[in-house]
Amino acid sequence: MNDIVVVVIGAVVLVGGVILYAVISTTTGVEEDLNNNYIPDWMERLIGRDPSKKK
Repeated sequence: MNDIVVVVIGAVVLVGGVILYAVISTTTGVEEDLNNNYIPDWMERLIGRDPSKKK
């Protein structure tokens, strides 16, 4: 049971850290974000999306 709790906490910290990095880096201008969705363009290209398109 303790292993499951550690894994869940680790996953939450990892995902939360990525989201926090994405928001802070695009807000401060460190990373480029053409469509202003707080996801850096290199992350969008990594998953196969075109960052220049607006929905």
